[in-house]
Amino acid sequence: MGQSTITEIAAGLQDWDLLAKLPRELNGFRLQPSSGIKGQILNIAAYVNEERHSRLDLTYTAETFDYVPVKTVGLHVFREEKLFFRDRDKFASELLAQLPELLSKINMAQAHQMNYEASAIGFDKWDYWRSLPRQIGSFELFITPDNPLEYLNGSYIFLDYTDFKHNNQIYFAYNIYRNELFAELKQNGIPITTSVFDVPNVVKDNRKLDMLAGLIDAHLQNVMHDLEKS
Repeated sequence: MGQSTITEIAAGLQDWDLLAKLPRELNGFRLQPSSGIKGQILNIAAYVNEERHSRLDLTYTAETFDYVPVKTVGLHVFREEKLFFRDRDKFASELLAQLPELLSKINMAQAHQMNYEASAIGFDKWDYWRSLPRQIGSFELFITPDNPLEYLNGSYIFLDYTDFKHNNQIYFAYNIYRNELFAELKQNGIPITTSVFDVPNVVKDNRKLDMLAGLIDAHLQNVMHDLEKS
């Protein structure tokens, strides 16, 4: 039997009992119905918290024939790595079991912590960030180290300045596997790599955040200015 087309799967949503089982509100998010097909992606439903710039889209992708949740926090959009399923019923079962946790992880009104591997860096003692402005030009301080965002492949985003009007962003992350501090940018929503804020791995762990603070003092506002030029 061949694989169903994305239009056939969309037509079958009306008979899928998953949609009746989804709570209308959960953890500060409200359920929204399917927004249809865009390219090779079918939006099945979504949980949205507009005030917190966060959402969880339940999707089917014709690229890989998988059902997968897609998380959005600010300008960060990433798939839930543990919930890729080709079987619709298996996806529904696992989604319902894990839905409260999925929404909790992207609800930035709730407290989050980094994995224990990050303790050597000393985020709990790094008070420098508290002196950073809440607003710099059109950028607002969206994520802070006392409430980081668990991201992709062992990375945690601990600082994020975002200009939501123009989709510009600079964020700082720590990867627990590479023991690495780094920054990435977005301009008009398009990712841009930068090495301006890289902290070399040869720097001792208890000095890495101090070095990053110096780099932020030296370069942050210039980088923001360059992003705004667009």
